[in-house]
Amino acid sequence: MIIFGAAILGEVTLHACRAKGIAVDCVIDNRITGHLLDVPILALSDFKEHFFSAEGIYLTSPNIQDMIDPLAELGFENWKSCGEVLHDFDISGIDFQSINGSNQASRYSTEHVKYLIRTCLHHHDNYMHPERLTAQSVDLIITERCSMKCQDCANLMAYYAGPENADLDEMLATIDSMCAKFDEIGEVRVIGGEPFMNKEVHLIVEKLTSQDKIRQVGIFTNATIVPRDAQWSAFKHSKVRFFITDYDELSRNIQKLIPALEERGIHYVSEKANGWTDCAALDKHNRSVKENEKLFSECCAKNLATAHNGLLFRCPFSANAYSLQAVPYFAGDQIVVADASRGEIKSFLRDKTMIDACDFCNGRSYGAPVIKPAIQTASPLKYVKYERKLGA
Repeated sequence: MIIFGAAILGEVTLHACRAKGIAVDCVIDNRITGHLLDVPILALSDFKEHFFSAEGIYLTSPNIQDMIDPLAELGFENWKSCGEVLHDFDISGIDFQSINGSNQASRYSTEHVKYLIRTCLHHHDNYMHPERLTAQSVDLIITERCSMKCQDCANLMAYYAGPENADLDEMLATIDSMCAKFDEIGEVRVIGGEPFMNKEVHLIVEKLTSQDKIRQVGIFTNATIVPRDAQWSAFKHSKVRFFITDYDELSRNIQKLIPALEERGIHYVSEKANGWTDCAALDKHNRSVKENEKLFSECCAKNLATAHNGLLFRCPFSANAYSLQAVPYFAGDQIVVADASRGEIKSFLRDKTMIDACDFCNGRSYGAPVIKPAIQTASPLKYVKYERKLGA
């Protein structure tokens, strides 16, 4: 057997295989090299050369389609969900070695690893029922304002000269529209900018946690702002989890935020900023359709469905580029959530081979070189702004 994915879920799967007496010959990953425990990690191309006759491959990413597609291109179809070995596997007492494949000592709690397993297996189960309209996650942009100005922000925050908070009524209506159309949303990721720049964040979170079709709510913060006393009750819901990016001295309130979360029993994960790539430029590349389709197929963000100002996009880059008017109006790059049918939403999320905004993006491939994160800029970055017709 082979395991596809050398990050934390790949490691869990390897432990489960060993506990069940299943021999694992190698792990496939195009970003991580070396060994996972004592099993060699190979690139997909090396797998084709050495292990193409494998009995099967366990897929360990919630984005299961992103693993199925490259295997299909190689002509390999004997894949299996990692759920075959993880559904009844007890992870208690295991000292995990990796954090997102960074090969650092784990700071993931056992509870959080269990959450990651549940999330992955649930999305694999949904994949087996294509008649259902589900989303692994939806990024909900509640503000364009940020307390940091990172010049390489993948969500383009450094380009905003006049950032605004989302209109609360429109935001609540968008949540209602999504829940009316979807059978289930695995997680809504509350993002910005910095979500706590929007003083109504708690009202949005209360709305999200009240929806039966939304399983989890993630709040992504840079730990510069600690919630106000009146906001905390909304975040104590069992669905809520904080995801903290630790930017060292830039995360000036992290030593206040984490104790406040622990005091209230709110689940959180804190990770150092890493893995940034050069994907924040806004330049037209004039690529061919085939070239943009390749860029899209390799993109790590193409499944990050993003809701912004009542519209649904395929990724945060597209959503913010549209808001900035840094791309022309491309009718097929977004849909109006309230007006779209279930079939239109399903096709938008599953059938596209590219979006026109891809031609303005450097790309976000899994194997792209990393850059230094969080370099601050003193003023908004310049870009070409496109005029739009009224209503576009």
